[in-house]
Amino acid sequence: MDRRLGRRFRRYFPTQYLIPIVLLFGTSFGGLIALLIHTTAVQDRMEREREIELLANGFGGTAAMVVHDLQDYARWDDAVRHLVQAFDPAWADDNISAYLGVVQRYSHLMLLDEQGRVIYAVTGGHRRPPGFDPARLLGKGFVAAARRVQANGPAGEPVVGGFTGVDGKVYVFSVAAIVPLTGKVSLPPGPRRALVIANLIDQRFLNTISSDHRLPPLRLVPGVTPTSEGLPLIGAGGETVGRIMWSSHAPGTELRRLILPAFAMIGLIALGAAALILRRARSSIDALRGSELQALHQALHDPLTGLGNRRAMIEQVEQCRGAVALLYMDLDGFKETNDVYGHAAGDALLVEAGRRIATAAGSMAFVARSGGDEFAIVMNGTAAGHADRICEAVLASFHAPFAIDGYSVTAGISIGLVTSTGGIAADELIRRADVAMYAAKANGRDCCCPYAAGMDEEYDERRRLERDLSNAIANGGIEVHFQPIVEARCRRIVGVEALARWTHPRHGPIAPDLFIRVAERSGLINDLGRSVLVSACRAALAWDVELAVNLSPAQFWDRTLVNRIATVLHETGFPAARLELEITETYLLRRPDAAEEVLRDLRALGIRISLDDFGTGFASIGYLRRLSFDRIKIDRSFVTDVASDGRAADLARSITALAEALDLSVTAEGIETEAQAAIMRTVGCARMQGWLFGRPVPAIEMDRILGGERVAIRA
Repeated sequence: MDRRLGRRFRRYFPTQYLIPIVLLFGTSFGGLIALLIHTTAVQDRMEREREIELLANGFGGTAAMVVHDLQDYARWDDAVRHLVQAFDPAWADDNISAYLGVVQRYSHLMLLDEQGRVIYAVTGGHRRPPGFDPARLLGKGFVAAARRVQANGPAGEPVVGGFTGVDGKVYVFSVAAIVPLTGKVSLPPGPRRALVIANLIDQRFLNTISSDHRLPPLRLVPGVTPTSEGLPLIGAGGETVGRIMWSSHAPGTELRRLILPAFAMIGLIALGAAALILRRARSSIDALRGSELQALHQALHDPLTGLGNRRAMIEQVEQCRGAVALLYMDLDGFKETNDVYGHAAGDALLVEAGRRIATAAGSMAFVARSGGDEFAIVMNGTAAGHADRICEAVLASFHAPFAIDGYSVTAGISIGLVTSTGGIAADELIRRADVAMYAAKANGRDCCCPYAAGMDEEYDERRRLERDLSNAIANGGIEVHFQPIVEARCRRIVGVEALARWTHPRHGPIAPDLFIRVAERSGLINDLGRSVLVSACRAALAWDVELAVNLSPAQFWDRTLVNRIATVLHETGFPAARLELEITETYLLRRPDAAEEVLRDLRALGIRISLDDFGTGFASIGYLRRLSFDRIKIDRSFVTDVASDGRAADLARSITALAEALDLSVTAEGIETEAQAAIMRTVGCARMQGWLFGRPVPAIEMDRILGGERVAIRA
């Protein structure tokens, strides 16, 4: 039973956290309680000290007041005449007792003769017979004080006051020698007569002191007591005649009494919180263990497709012993799908592609998404012998189109295959598979290409070409040539089309289709497009013609396109009204909603839009009306045969009729003969472009051509 309880306790409260929390709780609350006790004790002590000080001042002030009250009557010429030279009791009643006894309410008033005997006494406002022993009334301490006052000479004191006690009673008293105030009267030699006043310190007296000084109720303990508490009353002879006792205010104790229940409540809440923290700690530990497992899973799996990732693929290759086969794959057309349909569609394509690859690979192979649109299949042992069959199955699985967001998307796959019987490091095996995959793409895509030693040189050459293209773009190595666009009727140059040209230092001129494809594959297309646009705008700024510039699909679907073009126009000062952007319909019309938004933003800058290669795509009349182009360019495939094929001429005529109905201007490109030019002019083309009117030439040559044309026009 105890063991079960212990296990349950450890289950809910992990011991590695219990001891620190207990120590933290104990030290924190223990320290707070100790601080509270110490602070309140100090507060009580300070309050006690304050009360003692107030009480001492109160009794000290009372004794001083008694002395003060008596001095005025003892130092008085009339007192000498009526109390010393000739004693007059009636005068004493009228002048001494009337004030000190009645007004000041001193309980005892006496006149002592030269021998210390009482010759006049008033107690409680009533005269009492003289001749009694003053020591019996006020004690021996008082008698000693009176003798010092009555003594004449250096030992005498004019007045003495203080406290005295006898028979359990304590008095505050004052005794003063009767002396003249002026020189008009004199005293006989020898001891002096003295006046005495005293008040009994009773409860009424104590209540007055307590009320005046806002002190707790007081009580008097007469005589010498064994305790050291309270305020001692010191007699005239230095002895203790009694102690004033009281129960001090204890604000600290009261505060402690009020706070401790709250502390107890806070302690209970803290205990509950500590228990909750321990429970949460247990939950956190369990969650952490789960997170570790999940992190381990995520570290080895692609979050999008759920397949293994590149790290898992590398581990699989490293763990292979003996025969191993690695299929390295890259989707064909994925970038176009991503650009045209958006990233969400691209992700959906990757998920479906991964599913098809995994299905084709079967359970004996390890499938991974190694990055981007690249996948891999790892097989070892006997499964490696089925690599060719797996390649065929993967290729076949991509023959069917993909249904992505309501669109039917076609995508192929290029596969690089490498096999080994052992002795090849994992990174080298992966490199060879990557080389073979790029060779498959170079061989026409949608195929499988086994690795061969000669592929390394081709792969390295392709990488060098990418680096060289990047350097050429950065260092101005991309030239821009211009091909004239003429008005169909008079053949006057009304525009030029900017065409990129690259002359490689080793390979010479590189075909535009090739290096543009390299730029798109390597992510350099935006830099290339900006370089061409800047150069074209600067060169054409001085020409009084329109400028046409091509946009690749990757450029068009880039979110920064409009801002980049606006920046170039601002930097070069080229008028937006003279710029015409040519866009291919094949990619544009796949996402008409997004295309319409981009075209609207470009038109807002004042730029015209031309639909290039018209007739080769799938443009419908509805799309043409919706997207509001300024011009269409008939693809050269419709122009080539117009002179020899009547149907080609009819198609061209139909296109121009459609354009006229939509209020679109038509340009025919690829014209190389006079016959083609005549027919295209006849069918209604407003502008023409082709080698018949001029090949692409550098800016300096186009400047000469346009200059000569202007001279001819003026002539």
